[in-house]
Amino acid sequence: MSVEEIPQGADVNVIPKNEKKARELIKKLNLKQIKGISRVTFKQKGNLIYAIDAPDVYRSAAGTYVVFGEAKVDDMNKRIAEAQAQQAQQEALQKAAADAATADKSPEDITADLEKATLEENKEEEADDEEGEVDASGLDEKDIDIIIEQTQVSRAKAVKALRKHDGDMVNAIMDLS
Repeated sequence: MSVEEIPQGADVNVIPKNEKKARELIKKLNLKQIKGISRVTFKQKGNLIYAIDAPDVYRSAAGTYVVFGEAKVDDMNKRIAEAQAQQAQQEALQKAAADAATADKSPEDITADLEKATLEENKEEEADDEEGEVDASGLDEKDIDIIIEQTQVSRAKAVKALRKHDGDMVNAIMDLS
């Protein structure tokens, strides 16, 4: 029976030929299967995680593990950004509810709110200025990429820091950290 002949929605586990051979060899090596493991993760530099859901895990007497399953890339930076965005949205909803509850404000409170709003608009304008096209002539693209990766800043900030420190990556990274 080929993969095309399997009805859609059927609960069938198709094991590739090479994986089947590996499993047979593991049985010959007297590896013990460990039950009850629902997820195995491998962390790589840069918060990149490879996750295997519902794996088959085998352990040798020496403590070596063999893991079978489909590995999927799980980017923690993306997850953290999504969680922060969701938290900010919840805080905004709570603030809106609190503002609606206290509709009558004193003149001092209104002035403070206007100043705060003006500061936030200025920050957004500065962020917009930084996101535009950046002249990176005279700088190495690899250096810019390394600074962006290490400090998690925008390309514009990385180029600005490199120019400030005359192309010295170490000082630019220290300045942005």
